[in-house]
Amino acid sequence: IALPIETGMLLAIVMSFVHSLYIVARPYCLELARVPGSTVWWPPSPDAPFEHEEGVLVFAPGAPLNFTNCERICAEIRSAMARQRQTTVMLLVIEANGMIDIDYTGSKVLRGAIARWQSAGIVVAIARLAAGRACEQADRTGLIETIGPDRVFMSVEEAVRKLSPLKSAAGRA
Repeated sequence: IALPIETGMLLAIVMSFVHSLYIVARPYCLELARVPGSTVWWPPSPDAPFEHEEGVLVFAPGAPLNFTNCERICAEIRSAMARQRQTTVMLLVIEANGMIDIDYTGSKVLRGAIARWQSAGIVVAIARLAAGRACEQADRTGLIETIGPDRVFMSVEEAVRKLSPLKSAAGRA
């Protein structure tokens, strides 16, 4: 079957658009670990050494936070928490470099999940929310207020150092 070039171009554009929507709706999410001897948090690989901080989950959603993916991102965080079998998650750091945009519905769903985690005793922080637009939207939609302005950090390492459950437990002892 031979189609006119215009039809082929239109199909390519539509397929590209559908693919882009799929990527945003089902974002690639990662758990991060510290590269030994550094302050860098990176996705661990099986053939390289990485350090995990006890009681800490660093989670990086790789997409803007919006109505198409907010439930999935929250479910991925819950799954990552459930995989922490040896220790209970006491600090969740959301590494938000991939969140270049935040819509109201996405913020509302994440705020609800954060409130539930906080009521369960989990400290929630956000790090590397660098995109200016996303910062404004996080503030305007109440996401920063829910997390707490004192729990917004420039780096994952800063968040872990200031809020680490081990440091807090040692301070109480």
